[in-house]
Amino acid sequence: MTDNVDLDPAGLEAAGALGGSEDLGYQWPTDPLVVKNLKHWQDLTFGVIIHWGIYSAIGQGGSWSLHRDNLGWFTDKSSQFPGDPNDDAGYQDWYYDQAKTFRGEDFNASEWAEACARAGMKYCIFTTKHHDGFCMYDSDYTNFKATSESSGLRRDILREVVDAFRGAGLETGAYFSKADWSHPCYWDRSKRIHDRFHNYDIESQPKRWQRFVEFTMDQITEILSHYGPMNVLWLDAGWVRAPEEPIGIDDIAARARELQPGIIVVDRAVHGPHENYRTPEQEVPEGVLDYPWEACLTLTKEWCSLSPDDPVKPTSSIIANLIKIVSRGGNYLLGIGPDATGHMPGSVRRGLREIGEWMDVCGTGIMAARPADPDITAHGDNLEWYLTSKDSHLFAWGVANENNVSPDRLIVDGEYALARVLGGSDLETRVSGGRTVIDISSSPTQYAVGLELIER
Repeated sequence: MTDNVDLDPAGLEAAGALGGSEDLGYQWPTDPLVVKNLKHWQDLTFGVIIHWGIYSAIGQGGSWSLHRDNLGWFTDKSSQFPGDPNDDAGYQDWYYDQAKTFRGEDFNASEWAEACARAGMKYCIFTTKHHDGFCMYDSDYTNFKATSESSGLRRDILREVVDAFRGAGLETGAYFSKADWSHPCYWDRSKRIHDRFHNYDIESQPKRWQRFVEFTMDQITEILSHYGPMNVLWLDAGWVRAPEEPIGIDDIAARARELQPGIIVVDRAVHGPHENYRTPEQEVPEGVLDYPWEACLTLTKEWCSLSPDDPVKPTSSIIANLIKIVSRGGNYLLGIGPDATGHMPGSVRRGLREIGEWMDVCGTGIMAARPADPDITAHGDNLEWYLTSKDSHLFAWGVANENNVSPDRLIVDGEYALARVLGGSDLETRVSGGRTVIDISSSPTQYAVGLELIER
């Protein structure tokens, strides 16, 4: 149950997007293969982003508690920390130590892949490394990784995930944080650490920063070399950018496409040629956007589950978001993740199942759909109505305020001979003054009803 439970997300700082660059407008890629793959990615429509790491094992949804500034509750130290809450250095030592006891014994990648496939998702972005620097894959450039003999996991989690999700029919992409708070060439622990940024003078120590740039390139290279095809390189930590933190993004993008031609690169919140699609977080834009974009919203309060019975947002709101996002030209990236042990909470399983049951009936008008002609409007008395278009077919979506769809009268621009309820029967239409009126007495689906409109 989610009644009286606060599921409001953290602000944009938790995205790592704060500090993004000036917006001079979206820049379309010039590589024909990237353009082709971007169109294909838009047709995938519905994906999942999975966060899981040391932070999960200490009851948090990300590694932001290492941040040395108070930006809100998401930067609070873990309640499991036994030391003085003001001891930042002691907390960092303790945090890194948790890699030894983070075992994830209940994690089954196939279980997550099958649940996401049943929900209708078509691609998965997995967190290979969050800002804390802990690698969920077998990196040759650090011992702070899931496969280390000193790690409690001692497993290549990325390998398990990509194999399972591809086996379930989903494409895969790699989340990678450009920041790395564990690396001595990013955070020099002999000096005071103040915030999220590097803490030494790059101009006076250019070789030190260059070592970090090369380390970043090496890690991205091994991910794109050893783990099969990735449709997206999803780069987080928008503050790591020139001129303050020149990470060599031109070289990263070129290397990525040398290894995997046509791969989509998303240097999120850094507007320019390497932000092939945009990623609004924990919000749905109000109108149609005329460039590729992906709304990232969590199913639970945080990006991963914090307990075996973590509450989830109502399925009605997830379905409503999906319809709004697609009707406005975007993809929907739903954020979920295991708890400390790797377990999938029953609430998450149930939410994914309910989404899948709705998608089984209505997905034909959602997947690979686009916004309808903006000159076409639709409204009713009881439901919120949205329109999508696919293969010259118009789909109308009536979103309920509660789980069950109430009867309604839809009025839509244009003349339609027939309205076919997805999962139900045909409805009579009445045409008057260039508009069509349709009475909907009941719905075969919860949360929202879908109609396919057939022109005269």
